[in-house]
Amino acid sequence: MEIFTKSGIYITNIDKILTCDIEERLDGVLKMNFETLITDELLTLVSGKDYMVLYNTDYYDVVSIQKSLSGGMYKIKFTCEHISYRLSDISKEAFTMTGTSRELLTEILRDTNFIVGTTDVDGECTISIQQQSTIRSILFNLASTLECDVEFKGYYVSFFKHKGSETPIEVIDNNVVSISSTLKATEENPSYSITIRPTTKLTLGDQLHLKFTRLGIDEYVRLIGIKRKPFNSKDYDIQVGRNDETLENDLVAIRTEVVSKDKAYFGVKISSNDGLTITRNDDNAKVIMNSEEFRMQSKDHEGIFQDRLYFDPETGNYRFAGSVTIDGGTININDNFKVDSLGNVYINGASTIYGGKYYAGNNGVLEGYSQMTGGGYEVFNSENDLKIRLGYTTDGEDYPFIQLGSGSGEYTDFGLVKKFTDGLWIGNSDPADESGNFEPQKGYNGIFFRFSDNTAYVVKDTEMNNIYTGAAIAKFG
Repeated sequence: MEIFTKSGIYITNIDKILTCDIEERLDGVLKMNFETLITDELLTLVSGKDYMVLYNTDYYDVVSIQKSLSGGMYKIKFTCEHISYRLSDISKEAFTMTGTSRELLTEILRDTNFIVGTTDVDGECTISIQQQSTIRSILFNLASTLECDVEFKGYYVSFFKHKGSETPIEVIDNNVVSISSTLKATEENPSYSITIRPTTKLTLGDQLHLKFTRLGIDEYVRLIGIKRKPFNSKDYDIQVGRNDETLENDLVAIRTEVVSKDKAYFGVKISSNDGLTITRNDDNAKVIMNSEEFRMQSKDHEGIFQDRLYFDPETGNYRFAGSVTIDGGTININDNFKVDSLGNVYINGASTIYGGKYYAGNNGVLEGYSQMTGGGYEVFNSENDLKIRLGYTTDGEDYPFIQLGSGSGEYTDFGLVKKFTDGLWIGNSDPADESGNFEPQKGYNGIFFRFSDNTAYVVKDTEMNNIYTGAAIAKFG
């Protein structure tokens, strides 16, 4: 045995093996454990994940290293598995394809460092996997669909119609050390464990004829497992029966005759990252659902998926982005806000509308709008000129006013009606006084009606004069 780093750097050779166990099964199991004495080179090995072992022209990854002192000897034990187990660390989100066994193998193994070996399986097959699966799992599911056997040898992956001899090999008293049978309660046929003498050479996958008259055994079975101790015994244990299903053999492949070629499917898959994902066959829309999120997405003009309807976990609300078209039906929110099938809106007196602009005309055709602000209500024309404003001052006065606009530009002017503490102003400016009293200032032009003396005054800049009619002062009230 030779030890390398996983990157291929040679470390040392092991020529004295204390114990060694190798197990190989038809369902893809290929493991090796061995123990040797600790040498200076082996003493430096610290991690069980950084090394691989070359034995009998094949490679095994070291998965654990155990060092011990027993019987006065320092020992080191390696637990290994074939490098094909690396394919369990590589996965595909989904995989759908129709082709020959070689074409399918080539595509499945793409970008894995593993390559296609031998395949003698004819015809085409379609597999459709819509959930996240490991490459190793996909290989076994494809083999199950093709009804063939998988073989891993180094970095080569091969498919065979039948591994081993298809002509039954006689297994009788003369070439058996021991035999036992096991019948599971859930199965009709027993499985057998047999220790074979080295006089009989068997290969994994061989068809066997078990004939032990005194045990009442006369059965044709298949060799599905071999265990051996190559450095300690020439005998080896075999397991026969049917190939037990493993988790890797969950059926996710579909035969060509039940799946039409080139047919479009809505992709439903489960992944560790997104949970349940449903994707349109044209890849333009998809739905993502898991315990953390719910998202309905579609692609924008740049081909990037954008959320259209989604759940916001921070607020606990559902949010929608995009346009809504409702064909018929009504909207009713607690009987306070209703929209009928014709688009008529009904608002209960207890309902409140906050902010926003209200436009006249259709979308894109600006015929003027109105809006509420912190200082009142404003009406604009199609040129965006303020024409009417109903408001109140907030800088210490808190008095209402009516503003009548008159266009826009450098010389914009407007008419104003405003209430003060002691009267009413009608003019061209917005006078302000925290005391609430009216005081004429430069630029003022209008009329002030004083309530205290029922007198009307003409205001021009800072001048404020009574309105005379003949010899009498114009009074009101």
